Amino acid sequence: NALIIVVLEDASTVYEQGFFGGFDYRVVYAILMTALGGLLCAMMLKYAGATHGCFSTAISIILTAFVSEFLLGDFTPDLLFFLGTFVAIASTFLFTLGFPE
Repeated sequence: NALIIVVLEDASTVYEQGFFGGFDYRVVYAILMTALGGLLCAMMLKYAGATHGCFSTAISIILTAFVSEFLLGDFTPDLLFFLGTFVAIASTFLFTLGFPE
């Protein structure tokens, strides 16, 4: 579907600049992070289960945000982000400890 839209709307630009015309390191980095995240999520669901999937998704969002801040400089975390980060990490640790007996 996306390829059809590119051909219909941007064929001349793609012909002049190539399919990857206008890409910079941020676009390539975002594509690689998304692909790697998808592969890691699939492996985690296969070997760990759905409950761990929720926690790993939360942790991956947090890590991606921090990488975006420090490597790309295009994200500025606020107090709500840090609160959500604390809750996600605390819930992961509490789940790992298990129920008291």
